[in-house]
Amino acid sequence: MPLTGVSLVLLLTMAACGGGGAAKPPLTSEAKDSGAESFGEVNPADLAELDAGGPSKGSAGASAAPAPAATPAPPAPADDCTPVGVAFERRARPKMKECYATGKKKDPNLQGTVRIAVEIDTAGKVKGTKITEKTLPDAVAQCMLKVVKATPLPEASKCPGKTFTIPVTFPTPS
Repeated sequence: MPLTGVSLVLLLTMAACGGGGAAKPPLTSEAKDSGAESFGEVNPADLAELDAGGPSKGSAGASAAPAPAATPAPPAPADDCTPVGVAFERRARPKMKECYATGKKKDPNLQGTVRIAVEIDTAGKVKGTKITEKTLPDAVAQCMLKVVKATPLPEASKCPGKTFTIPVTFPTPS
């Protein structure tokens, strides 16, 4: 019988787990299906069934039900908030770049990240903004936070009860 992917995996598993040693009975085509099996007692008909992808004739369907086929996850529902966050970041980014440019005048090697969370209340109004992570100096991060607070967010009503985060990294990776 030629080795296929499934039978090769079973064979390797048997070898790794100590199967196939002298103390175990050899695999034979006369083996009877008694339900429970050890690695040394795998029924060749069961291997053929696995290779074929389904139950073979004469197998006991009640004792070993085939595993259900993996189904792909359904697509995620459209999120109205993601485009709102992206558009908001686009509006705020030019001013945040100015904050970075000001900091770069003091430190020509300035680089790092700031993450700013924008929280929307259940009525669809901006509830708050805060820095959740920063590796840029405090002055630059605070400047960026002020920019985010001052940037209009008229689409906030599309994100009731949500929080989105604006990650800002400078210099911008190419």
